[in-house]
Amino acid sequence: MYLTITESAQKKIETTCSRHPGQLVFYYESRIGCTCGNNGIFLLKIIQQNDPELDATISSSLGDLPVQGWSLPFLDDEMKLDYNETKSTLVLRSNSGLINDNLLILNDANQAVF
Repeated sequence: MYLTITESAQKKIETTCSRHPGQLVFYYESRIGCTCGNNGIFLLKIIQQNDPELDATISSSLGDLPVQGWSLPFLDDEMKLDYNETKSTLVLRSNSGLINDNLLILNDANQAVF
């Protein structure tokens, strides 16, 4: 499994991470209403404490990103994270199509920092 992060997306991520200390992780947030495994969104999160739920990794253009192993079946082998300048959003796609057209970066308090 590999996540290609475009240069423009990398710049936005690196700028955000420079203002918020912690470790960048790829996260599947399923606690947004229904607790079903397939009712959530993928996002990036900057965490300051270890999370035992992050028990796997995804290789990416930024290096290995921790992820919840149980969420991997919801992803494709090849994905791309890009930056949409018009909407000022991160966009996650795969060969299967759009995964998230507004991928957020959250902090430990689950507040959007990008």
